[in-house]
Amino acid sequence: MFKNEFRIKSNAALKGADQKKLKSTICKCFNLTNEMLDEFLNHKQLSLLKVITCTNDIVKIYCAQEVALVFDFKGKYYPTLFMVWSFPHIVPRLILHENFKSKLSSPSELTIKDLTFVNNDHILVPLLVDQCVSICTNSCEKIVAIGYLTLDGNTIINHEKNKDICLKVLHYHKDELFKSNILNIMPDVVLMMERSFKNAPELNDEIPTQLEDTRTVIEKMDELLMTCSLKALKHCIKKEMLPILASTFYKKYVMSFCPEGIELDIKKTSFKKLTTFLQLLDIEGIIKFNVGSNGIAEITQVIHSNKKFEEINIEENSELKENDDQYTPPVKEIYIVTPGLFPIFSEFLCRKGDELPLSSIRRYITEYIKKYELQDKTDPSVVNTNDVLKKILSQRKDKSSITFKDLIEEVTKIMHRTEISVLNTETKKNLKKKINNIEMTVNNRSGNKKVTLVNNLELYGVDVLKFSKECQHGVAASTTINDIPNAQNRQVQIQGSQVLFVYKLLTDQYKIPVKFIRGHETYIKKQKK
Repeated sequence: MFKNEFRIKSNAALKGADQKKLKSTICKCFNLTNEMLDEFLNHKQLSLLKVITCTNDIVKIYCAQEVALVFDFKGKYYPTLFMVWSFPHIVPRLILHENFKSKLSSPSELTIKDLTFVNNDHILVPLLVDQCVSICTNSCEKIVAIGYLTLDGNTIINHEKNKDICLKVLHYHKDELFKSNILNIMPDVVLMMERSFKNAPELNDEIPTQLEDTRTVIEKMDELLMTCSLKALKHCIKKEMLPILASTFYKKYVMSFCPEGIELDIKKTSFKKLTTFLQLLDIEGIIKFNVGSNGIAEITQVIHSNKKFEEINIEENSELKENDDQYTPPVKEIYIVTPGLFPIFSEFLCRKGDELPLSSIRRYITEYIKKYELQDKTDPSVVNTNDVLKKILSQRKDKSSITFKDLIEEVTKIMHRTEISVLNTETKKNLKKKINNIEMTVNNRSGNKKVTLVNNLELYGVDVLKFSKECQHGVAASTTINDIPNAQNRQVQIQGSQVLFVYKLLTDQYKIPVKFIRGHETYIKKQKK
């Protein structure tokens, strides 16, 4: 179908609703989960390319940053070679003898004899008419074509006329679609995938295993949420801290016990909402949970005698006591891909302006170094630079080599840095801008009386009610909580100049890093003098 050049009729970016619909369709057609597809696409822009083939067929090609993923032919979706190389399980794979490989391009049809020359019986038996299949040669170097059956599997096996056509090829290795929308856009990635495919095992018999794994994604997230919550309840929540807001408990304590590199997301659990999960803990006798008439959810009691707490072993306990003093700011550092770094990140389907967390940057740089064999053989921590890296490191004196740690630092310096708030995880309303610091200011009121104003505490998971009481008792002064117009967070007002006390309270008790606090610098300098 794509043997000859095709004419582009239109090319348009997909809007949010259309992107969701496309992702849902792909998952449904090819047995993929939303998590697997989201990780694969990594928030890339999807577009719809309408083309007219040499046979005057109108075909819709769906692309991610111009790389073809799937195409719609006569109302049925088919994956491209790039898609099946990335997910070999999504369609059944038939084996074709090397001698018949030339038939894939012309006349793009295979007969019963072509498919039965190599034993494909165990694959063909369950297949129906119009079933989408991939085709691999018996050398198994890579999948070379995508097509569909014109006869069902049993008919193909038992048919007497070996010259009857049983499979039509729609897309094959090195046709115009492959050249223009896969190979030309990312040649190095294609080469890397071809190399890795040579060592891939036969995957046809592993489809049930894959489906079983996808069903356990939610269960794993449920288990992670339960484990982190039990750890937080056992080692962080003291009797004098109760009642505690459900949101504060989750943001400040539960998330801090999540293993590094793993994101705990309520939306990916079976509970979907934090209140639903806490109600389960209440039913199981782990906590006492209450939702007031004003809609505020609170944990009022922790029942430490529950057997669930005994399941946390001693080794975990020792680690948790160390983690108890650590504060995890409820923000993610995000880096923007700049034009200077495009030659590296383009090989991983990233484009200018894409947002990447530090973990993804490390992974891509590592893969890039391995791909071009830049790691020093004598010292694995040193990277021998190529022309691309030398251009990036143009400001350094020594451009020939650099340690991996320094390379990551140099790359992140070039990238635009921002921060995304992950506090409101139930609604996932991420603030794609730099999060405000905790601000402390001293103002004069009537009668030349001074007051200390503290803003943005709730952004960092600080309970303002509890915080105001601690300040009131700590400095023996009155405190007030103010609602500021057009502000997302409430303000704490303390009588007198109490900047030093607030600074010590935030850094010592709440373990908030100094870099997130502003307004104390002048008072610290005066104290030192």
